[in-house]
Amino acid sequence: MDFTRREQLEKHLEKMIGGIVPRFFPAQKFGFVSVAFVQIARGLDSAKVGCAVERNKHQFDEFARKVIGAIQKEVNQNLPRKKIPKIILELDRTNELLAKIDQLKN
Repeated sequence: MDFTRREQLEKHLEKMIGGIVPRFFPAQKFGFVSVAFVQIARGLDSAKVGCAVERNKHQFDEFARKVIGAIQKEVNQNLPRKKIPKIILELDRTNELLAKIDQLKN
């Protein structure tokens, strides 16, 4: 397959942030937290990261504001690029990933 730079960076960030995010969100409070999608803006200046959360979804935004700096710092250290996109965490409201997990549990 022939991917554009943006698509390649999205896939790379999804994998990288997927390993970082669960460490910053306590499992006791949020349950299973995973990255559902990454959308990078056309200018590669920001990346919207959709997170699927098992419980306490109403507290996600507040907690995300507290840990985004540490997540961005870790991405900056691990991404070998001059221009690093600003990470924006948001709650994935589609619940598709959680529905798939529930199907696997049953």
